[in-house]
Amino acid sequence: MKTKLVLFLCLCLFTNILTCVSQNDPETAKKLPEDTTQVINLKEQIVVANKVRRMSLSRLPIPLLKTPASMSVIESDVLKTLNITNILNLDKVTTGLRVMNVYGGFTLFRARGLDGVTVLSNGIRDERFELYSSAPTSSFVGVNRVEVLKGPASAISGYSSIGGIVNIVYNQPSPTPSVEARIGVGSWDTYSAQVGVSSAVSSKVNMRFDYTGITSDGWRGNYRRSNNAYIAFDYKPDEKNKFIFSVLAYDNRVHTDPGIPRFTNDIYDKDGNQIYAIGDIPKDIDQKKVNYTYVDDHLNDKHISTTNSWEHTFNSDWKLKDAASFSYNKLSYLQSEEFSHLTTTTPGVYDSYYMNGDKKVYISVDSIVREPFHFDYDNYYVGNQLEVQGRVNKWGMKHTLSMGYDMFYVHLKRFQGSNFSGPATTTVMSLYDPITNPGYLDAKFTNAVTFKELYNSFFVYDYTELNDRWGAMFALRYNIFSRTSQTDKTDNKTVTKKGVKYDLNDNAFTYKAGLIYRFAGNNRIYASVSNFFRPIRTVGSDNYVYVDKNGDEIAPSSSGKVYVPEKGMQYEAGIHSNINNILSIELSAYYIKKSNMVQTLGKNADGKTVYGQVGEVTSKGIDFETKLSPIDWFDLHAGYALTIAKMGEYSSTAIANSTYKGNSLVNAPKHTAFGWAFFNGKSNENLFRVGLGFDYASKSYADLANRMWFNPAFVGNGMASYTYKQWTLQANINNIFDKRYAKAAENSIQWLPEQGRNFMLTAIIKM
Repeated sequence: MKTKLVLFLCLCLFTNILTCVSQNDPETAKKLPEDTTQVINLKEQIVVANKVRRMSLSRLPIPLLKTPASMSVIESDVLKTLNITNILNLDKVTTGLRVMNVYGGFTLFRARGLDGVTVLSNGIRDERFELYSSAPTSSFVGVNRVEVLKGPASAISGYSSIGGIVNIVYNQPSPTPSVEARIGVGSWDTYSAQVGVSSAVSSKVNMRFDYTGITSDGWRGNYRRSNNAYIAFDYKPDEKNKFIFSVLAYDNRVHTDPGIPRFTNDIYDKDGNQIYAIGDIPKDIDQKKVNYTYVDDHLNDKHISTTNSWEHTFNSDWKLKDAASFSYNKLSYLQSEEFSHLTTTTPGVYDSYYMNGDKKVYISVDSIVREPFHFDYDNYYVGNQLEVQGRVNKWGMKHTLSMGYDMFYVHLKRFQGSNFSGPATTTVMSLYDPITNPGYLDAKFTNAVTFKELYNSFFVYDYTELNDRWGAMFALRYNIFSRTSQTDKTDNKTVTKKGVKYDLNDNAFTYKAGLIYRFAGNNRIYASVSNFFRPIRTVGSDNYVYVDKNGDEIAPSSSGKVYVPEKGMQYEAGIHSNINNILSIELSAYYIKKSNMVQTLGKNADGKTVYGQVGEVTSKGIDFETKLSPIDWFDLHAGYALTIAKMGEYSSTAIANSTYKGNSLVNAPKHTAFGWAFFNGKSNENLFRVGLGFDYASKSYADLANRMWFNPAFVGNGMASYTYKQWTLQANINNIFDKRYAKAAENSIQWLPEQGRNFMLTAIIKM
């Protein structure tokens, strides 16, 4: 049923798209009041541009220009102008980041070609991305901006953070009464509504409320129903203390999309003529309409979280901050996740075949059998961040310091390993006229996996102004990680046999160090080095064989631990430049090396799968972003990334010897770029704006063997808006040329087509 939801969203700050990286001269910045100072938050990774308020949870408040790191900031006005309503389209407005929708509703990240992207939401780590590589995400609600920190950052946000950090920062309450309302209608019966309200409740209390609702029949029939709410209060009882309480909640329901199968072999007809090559889609399939899901396939995701912070000011130089967080997430997932063609070695059954060595395997090229996958889980998170922040002048040098203690505890119970029965599991389905309801499907869970993870860390950050030209930053964190896991046998959700409890423990120092040199005005160059570590969660089993990095077989310890953590380093150099608030440039070059990766090495003589900690990867490249605003009626925002991410050495073993050495990493295109040009015509009462943009990605691969790839894609986008007083009418169009392309796949072979041409028309009122 088509539903129209009414939404009113409040935005207290409207920042021009090109000022989000603007910087002040250091001498001028010293004279600005705190609320207009540009800062970086080294815990939440918050970068605030001129005239944007500093967040209460900020750590080491120094300007972006003074940080030896590469960052992108996507402000609220950019998100709204380009109708970016969720995290999936962030790579259209920043470089070095790849965001993909997989398994029908899960978000997968790559940054600088690598996995291990830490996601923060209102200061809370979403550990599901670390546990399972991907996790569902919701529509944006009350989002002030999104920051992307590129490259290893374990010293900043804790373990992992290999590719970088994505931090979603929410609006804070304001005493100034304001309301913004947006309602939109678009392709595939998409309706959206947003509301935002902010106001003072009393002389000491301010409040903010945001709501976002979206309903859509969806591209390829993968419908979505999304309701999101955010509420925040701040309370300032006196000049020395400030409290902020916030709650974020959402309920998402998605009908999943397993993609379109491609052939994994060259296919020949009965006369020996090649009719398909590896990677081809079956002929004449309508990518816009054909969907191979089962009628009951779904992703239901419910979430609630709260963050409560206290800030105490001792004096003008020193503060104490504490932030306590809690979240609960409940998820249910069922999808026809894997497809297989019918095959036989008996001649005459099917007209087509492929070669398996010197033998013919006959295959049905126009039908498949679906294999479902099902799991449910509950996830709890409790965390606390305590820090002391201040400034010290010593020996003619100015130190900005932050030191403290962070902890979080995660508890996740996942029911999985379903035992399926019913006609839906065996029905052969046409690729051209798929059956969505081939009969009932009965699913009973066969086991329950419980994870309990406790993370503690102690940190100290220091930024030192050595003189007017030179600055140095050093961050050090000691990480203590422990994990308990247990797998129980179940009859659906009733435990029938308790499993063995395993304990994994790791600890490590992580650091980041860098130098910054100001060579002219707001122009600086920097160089930095940083490391990272990621615990390996593999638990030993007698069903597998394990080898170390030297190729020698190893046995799991009594606790189940098999491998040491992944580790790696990044070396980076770059430029932060701002010329008279007309031109800003962010340019960085980097080299990353990651080792101790666990890889599947095949099977031994006894038929057991062999795992080895023998993998190594490297990533090197350039990130570039620029913003230009030479005249009132023209703005330009563009970026380019060169990413060369490849497999390195394998240690030689009896089973594997550098099979993938030199191959490109999965989902890591060598070239990516985006650009937006805006033309503005305004008078005292109205504003007319037109924007034209594009995003581009070169060829990338879906598997480490580099046998399956995604073709290059150039996608055109556009927008137009007209504002009269407090009213705005806005139109957005994406994929103007209706390009057929994909940037993600399930199981390496099922292509997930990106949306075709689509539009959104939005009416907005601000009061």
